[in-house]
Amino acid sequence: MGFFNRLFKKIEDVNTGEANVAELEDEFYVESEIEEAKDFWVEMAQNIIVNVVKAANNEVERAFILINMGEQASFDIFYQVDGSLIMWHQLEDSIIKEKIHRELLPQAPDVASAVNDKFVQANHPKISYAELQFEWETKAWFSHVIWDDDENANLEKEEILSKWFNTLSEEIKTQPLDSDSKLSWYP
Repeated sequence: MGFFNRLFKKIEDVNTGEANVAELEDEFYVESEIEEAKDFWVEMAQNIIVNVVKAANNEVERAFILINMGEQASFDIFYQVDGSLIMWHQLEDSIIKEKIHRELLPQAPDVASAVNDKFVQANHPKISYAELQFEWETKAWFSHVIWDDDENANLEKEEILSKWFNTLSEEIKTQPLDSDSKLSWYP
């Protein structure tokens, strides 16, 4: 969370009586560029998850997103519905599919550019791929990042997507929906 967001949040907490005015002093520090870039990524990941779940009218058990943050930036979205995994385009509701196709998927290049620009400015490796998962019942979400300097950054998106999808297809059979714990990643 950036300096001003942190400070304004603390002021709000003081105003509502949730924090003591003496605690304001604790918020007077500036994060490093790397911390700010990571905070920006977390905010962006949360927004992506919210939008992916909202697009499905909150009628999914779990949501999964593979984000290719490279030159061919893309979102690959799949959901757990009635105990099975399905890709977004396999959803029954054509309005939901159209919303995902027209509103969510085109945002991938802008997201990749905005996030990775922050990491470049901080002199930190960019994100090659990110995997996000969300569990509706507990509202828990998890993120797995593959950085440009990671050996797995050279994997093809199709390999990551298919192997992650296949792994999760088996794992969801034994993982309760209220587990509040992350499922597997690939790689």
